[in-house]
Amino acid sequence: MKIQEINSYLVVSKGDKVLLLRRENGTWEFPGGGIEWGEDPQKAAIRETKEETGLDVQNVSFVTYTTATYKKGEDDKHSIYLVYKGETDSQEVVLSEEHKEYRWLNVLEAKFMKLALNADGVLEYLS
Repeated sequence: MKIQEINSYLVVSKGDKVLLLRRENGTWEFPGGGIEWGEDPQKAAIRETKEETGLDVQNVSFVTYTTATYKKGEDDKHSIYLVYKGETDSQEVVLSEEHKEYRWLNVLEAKFMKLALNADGVLEYLS
């Protein structure tokens, strides 16, 4: 089956650092996920960020979009990722069950991480 989905992600910055979250499979990504039916994509990115990190973000704006096609089981998937950026002044990240670790990294450091498809290609738009 061919499946297409649209997701929203939020690059959270604190000073010159951005937040990356590690999944169980070892890949790193920005907070975010699926847009609910009828939901505004920017609000979805803010909601997902709050759910996954406990962080409140301000000054949210659109950055770019990326896409990826891949196999997931027997299905062919096409994912579209809408990417926003925002700022926080909070020091405390409270991870959901979805992620195992977090790191605040500058953009150069983040380029050396094993990025998930939803984060790959985004860093070039941040510098």
